[in-house]
Amino acid sequence: MNELPRIWITWENQRRSIELSRYLNCEFYLFKYSGALRYIKCIVNTINVLLKNRNSVIFVQNPSMVLATIACIYKLISNSIIIVDRHTTFVMDNLKKNRFKYILFTVMHAFTIRYADITIVTNKYLAEIVRSMNGNAFVLPDKLPDMAYTEYYKVEGKYNILLISSFGDDEPICEVLKAMEMISDTDTVLYISGNINKLPKETINSAPSNVIFTGFLAETEFNNLLHSVDAVMVLTTADNCMMCGCYEAVAACKPIITSNKVVLREYFKGSIFVDNTGEDIKKGIQDLRSNHVNYRNNVIELKQSLVKSWKEQIDILENSITKHNNINLVKSKFNS
Repeated sequence: MNELPRIWITWENQRRSIELSRYLNCEFYLFKYSGALRYIKCIVNTINVLLKNRNSVIFVQNPSMVLATIACIYKLISNSIIIVDRHTTFVMDNLKKNRFKYILFTVMHAFTIRYADITIVTNKYLAEIVRSMNGNAFVLPDKLPDMAYTEYYKVEGKYNILLISSFGDDEPICEVLKAMEMISDTDTVLYISGNINKLPKETINSAPSNVIFTGFLAETEFNNLLHSVDAVMVLTTADNCMMCGCYEAVAACKPIITSNKVVLREYFKGSIFVDNTGEDIKKGIQDLRSNHVNYRNNVIELKQSLVKSWKEQIDILENSITKHNNINLVKSKFNS
């Protein structure tokens, strides 16, 4: 039987969608706008693409929940296969202050899980949530990205660490700065990437001298810095959240300090796991410096393992898509 064409629609520019769409041979559509009309523009462009692809395998990224809802509604009136790549938007507690948003989110949450042919998630804990709501879950962590670099970034310390950050609410930045204040040696330098406009000026101004804020870096410059440091730090207070920065660190074979969360411990084995406190982060940095060679060997081993396991998972996903494809083609012929 012939394979259905594949498209990937996203409203956010994220590495995961780009990597997966390329690997799965999807035609890629990114609709990203700003301003008051951004949702209207995204919705109109998405509907236009959907109407031109009535019999297709359609991947959509969630977030956005609105995008996933539109795709699942479209499934009800077409022969398309809808696959939702859902790597966040499971926690609804922060919406409870606004009852309307909470109810709307809850409805869309349940609807998209129930009617998507496949819901891709990054770990088994999120898969359990999907299955408990009668959804068809498939676990697929991020593909290790290509972190090619062009030249070395001029770093200032004898031992340099990169904290990969977006300065989100779940990132314990202040605790990291406390840790760096407690580091007694002066040759350990922490670089913090990300748009510093998201940080209060007093936080930036009060940072210790062994901390350097890089500001937002273009991809090439970021990759150059990543390959020039000795190690990477990626922290979160959120549970069941796989961190893109950890994948980037593994891809570049850099030892990792990350948060002591179950999903991170299970996946990024051989790394350093810390509580999100200044004292514990300091201990993690000291452990890393003292045992750098061991942690470096661990991440090289981890990279080989993750490449192999990801390839096995993507092959299983391809088989699942083929089964849905064959069923839909039979339905299409029967109805024609």
